[in-house]
Amino acid sequence: MTDRPTGDKKGEWELSEIRVRRDSPTVGARDAFLDLKNRLCRQLLAMRDPALDVADRAQIRPFVHDRLDGLLDERGIVLNRGEKRQLLEAIVAELSGSQS
Repeated sequence: MTDRPTGDKKGEWELSEIRVRRDSPTVGARDAFLDLKNRLCRQLLAMRDPALDVADRAQIRPFVHDRLDGLLDERGIVLNRGEKRQLLEAIVAELSGSQS
């Protein structure tokens, strides 16, 4: 197992882990995606205005959309449009309590 780096190398490591796991045909291929989604969900919940109804997809989608690029940039993670859309939809579903 690879030791996780700290500091500037952390974003590079996370991105390489996402690519390796995403391209891997193994059962755990989505682990990195799910881990990223869960960390971003926690961070977004901590950032939200208490008046924001997370159960309301019409309210939560613009909130997530407006902040997702910045959060990915902070981590040094570059995703293509399709990956970003998939991540956005997964986060919105998670935060709003949807199972779809």
